[in-house]
Amino acid sequence: MKTLLTNSLMIATVAFCLASCKKDLPDSCYDKTYHDEHKNDICTADCPGVTGCDGKTYCNECVMHSNGIKHLQ
Repeated sequence: MKTLLTNSLMIATVAFCLASCKKDLPDSCYDKTYHDEHKNDICTADCPGVTGCDGKTYCNECVMHSNGIKHLQ
């Protein structure tokens, strides 16, 4: 049951991130290649937090890349 809840939470988090991703970001931030390569990745539930170049904090690098966002530089 705990695994089902964890998986459901992960899927909901990824879906929310994908839905809220701004595709109108400057080319230097949004990377369609990252998005295309990682859009179907199954991300883990670990959530140390990582900041994307869009200024948003993503749960982890996997979630950030599945949204097509590069690292904050």
